[in-house]
Amino acid sequence: MTTPADLPTLARLQDAAQAGADVAMPHPAARLRWLVAHEASTTWVLERDGTVVASARVPEPDDDVLVAEPTAVDDAAATGLLAGVAALAAGRPVRVTDRPGTLPGRAWADRLGDGSDLAEQYYVRVPEPGALLEALRPVLTRRFADVGAERGGHDVVVSTYRASWRLPVTDDGLGPVVPGGRLQAPGTVRGAGVAPDQLGALLLGPHGMHGLSRRRPDVYPGRDADFYAALFPPLRADLLTYYLPY
Repeated sequence: MTTPADLPTLARLQDAAQAGADVAMPHPAARLRWLVAHEASTTWVLERDGTVVASARVPEPDDDVLVAEPTAVDDAAATGLLAGVAALAAGRPVRVTDRPGTLPGRAWADRLGDGSDLAEQYYVRVPEPGALLEALRPVLTRRFADVGAERGGHDVVVSTYRASWRLPVTDDGLGPVVPGGRLQAPGTVRGAGVAPDQLGALLLGPHGMHGLSRRRPDVYPGRDADFYAALFPPLRADLLTYYLPY
């Protein structure tokens, strides 16, 4: 079981686990201190020669034991962590929250059964779409550099149907976001449309333009579908929150 003295090491382990994610949110220091002290979940650590080499957060068990937020420095540590939690489970079923791309995710891949088919996704509200697009403009400019040559100088346009935003094409990439008005048919200006409640999923989620447009009729890539799919690709997110999956 972890102690307050382990907090800096836990933070470093989580930073390493999240390094490969496209979108990452760590525990703030205050929350991490609270989680270690609170009884709703227990953060277990695996030590090697007096040094913490793996960790996992385990909520109070119900019918089974959930292994969440796993981290490890190497395969041996990941194996030892899973074995230790399984021993604590004392015969109860063990479930694991997979973190694809992390060391535990790779080390445990052949040991885990089929995952749940229930949807797991955070809701994202975007109060100022233009501000978010502007904050992401450096990222969008890098993506545009790879796929924008065939556009012939056409600006990037994103419409939420009642409002729209344009990123003008400049010699240096994409210029500052220009707000626009209602745009019910973004395809007429070689733009893309996305329902307001799906904008966060488009910009930060795991489906991207292509996946969302297959699931939602109000997400519309327009006539330049391949371009907008490349501009808004699927992203791998790793978010640490107070809440854990059921």
